[in-house]
Amino acid sequence: MLGSDPKTGQRYIELVGQTAPTYPTIDITCDGRRWTVPLTRSEDGSVYELSRTIAEGMLTAIACRMFLPDQEIALARQQLWAAWASAAGDSGAPHVLVGQVVEVINGNTIRVNLGDRAETVRYIGINTKETNLPTRGPEPSGGEGAEANRELVARQQIRLELDAQERDREGRLLAYVYVADKMVNAELVRRGSAEIMTVQPNVRHRDLFVTLEQEARDEKRGLWADPSEPTTPTSVAQAGPTTGERPGVPPESAWTCPVSQPIKGNRSTYSSGRCVFHVPDGELYGATKPDRCYATVDNARQDGCQAARR
Repeated sequence: MLGSDPKTGQRYIELVGQTAPTYPTIDITCDGRRWTVPLTRSEDGSVYELSRTIAEGMLTAIACRMFLPDQEIALARQQLWAAWASAAGDSGAPHVLVGQVVEVINGNTIRVNLGDRAETVRYIGINTKETNLPTRGPEPSGGEGAEANRELVARQQIRLELDAQERDREGRLLAYVYVADKMVNAELVRRGSAEIMTVQPNVRHRDLFVTLEQEARDEKRGLWADPSEPTTPTSVAQAGPTTGERPGVPPESAWTCPVSQPIKGNRSTYSSGRCVFHVPDGELYGATKPDRCYATVDNARQDGCQAARR
C-alpha cells in the first residue's frame, strides 16, 4: 500500500496483511537508480518512510520496481501519482519522454532527439535573459543563460516531464527537463541564471520555483547579484598593501595552478562576469578553468574575487 501522512505529507510504502513478513529494509529501483529504504515501524504493518529525494525520484521516473527477499513488485506510475501527487495538483501521472540533447539554443530552449523525431523544447516556468559578453559580439545562441544551460544539459540523456498544456504558440514542446534526478528548470532558478515565468495552466512546480528564486535573491546569485560590488581591484591598496602588485599569478595551464598558488580564480561567464575563487577541496574545483591563481583566500579576495558557493 502506498500512502502519505495528511498532516506532514510524509510518503511511505506499507506492507500489510496478516501474514505479511517484516523486512529490515526494502530495495527500490527506478530508471537504473537504486535506493535501500529501512523499516520505520511495524505495529499494524511494515511501514517504510521515504525521503523527499526518493519519493520525487520515483514520481519523475519512467519505471520503478520494489525488491523484497522473496519477490519483486512493479510500481506503476499511475499508482504512484494517485497515491502521492500533491493535493493541489493533478493526480494523473504526467506524460514523460526520454531523449538526447543535440543543441542548446539558449538558456531556456533546447533541441532534443526523441528517437522517432526531433523536437524544440521550451522549459516550463522560467525565463532567462540572454546578455552577450562584450568581447564576443552578437551570438545567436550565446549569453549567460545559455552558458549555464549548456553546462547542465549539453549532449546529455534527459527526461521530459510534460504538464497540462503540451505546446506553446510556436509549436515548441513545453517540459520540465531532468538530467538524472536533477530538474534543470529548478537548478537554473536556484543558481540565479533564470527567473520564474508562470504561464497557466502549466504550474505543477510553481511553488518550488518561487522558493528557489527567493533563495537566489537573498543570496544575490546570478541575475540578483549586486552590481555595486567590486569585481576588480580599484587601487594599489586593494591589490596589495605592501608590494603594490596585483595578488596571484597566471595559471600553469588551462586547468591547473602552481602548487604554491593552488586557489583558482575564475570570471564566470554566467554570473555577470564576477570573479569567483575555488579552493582545492571545493565541489567545482576540478571542473574550473582558472584565470588567475592565488596562494591564500585573502589574496583572492584582495584581487576582487568572492568565494564559490560550492
